[in-house]
Amino acid sequence: MTAKYRFNWTTPLIVSPHDPNTLYEGGNVLFRSTDAGRNWVAISPDLTRHDPRTLVIAGGPITVENSGAENYATIFTIAESPVTKGVIWVGSGDGMIHVTRDGGVHWQHVTPKAVLPFTRMSVIDASPFAAGTAYLAANRQLLDDYKPYLFKTTDYGATWTEIDAGIPKNELTRVVREDPVRRGLLFAGTERGVWVSLDDGAHWHTLRRNLPPVPVHDLVIKEGDVAIATHGRALWIMDDISPLRQLAANTMSEKVHLFNPVDA
Repeated sequence: MTAKYRFNWTTPLIVSPHDPNTLYEGGNVLFRSTDAGRNWVAISPDLTRHDPRTLVIAGGPITVENSGAENYATIFTIAESPVTKGVIWVGSGDGMIHVTRDGGVHWQHVTPKAVLPFTRMSVIDASPFAAGTAYLAANRQLLDDYKPYLFKTTDYGATWTEIDAGIPKNELTRVVREDPVRRGLLFAGTERGVWVSLDDGAHWHTLRRNLPPVPVHDLVIKEGDVAIATHGRALWIMDDISPLRQLAANTMSEKVHLFNPVDA
């Protein structure tokens, strides 16, 4: 493949949390627009593994896929820190994590050492509480590995901690998000549902309730609700997570506990 840039139908487009006119788009490099998408400039080198063995035309041997929708070695997830402008995390579909702390002038390769090559970096979530903290959900289902891969860093990716305790070892992970109100309250979407952690990923508990077993590809916490996007079973919303925000370690052992209601 001789093209300078590679794009995929899965490459993300995000809006900066600091400026609604600043957009980021992923190819094999990261693009930025500061005028709501009218003009774009590349602000990174190739942030993928760009292994030549994977950069071939899809399809065949009789017909090929020539629309460009299935290019490999592209950026799969982007997150800018809500705390500090210019701290941007990027993960690729072929197993690489990079971070910049100066808006793309310099980049560091910070892939967790425990992550094997060609792992899909599904979602990076930049913490709303600390610029150096981020969460990663990855998966290797295309390599017949269905283990959950969840990681946390608090030092801009210099070190990572695996945080999948409690999730079944055959339930791959697609997304992780931190609650913007309670620090360390995490939600994860897997191949079969939604999970919650009250202790920054040290332990996970199922949050399925009446949700059918379904792949959860993304989720967002918005105005006290959790909205999830499933693969094939529509959009679902869990209304009012204020009890989860107030839940403490000893709450479940109490005979009676009264939660503070949200404002009407």
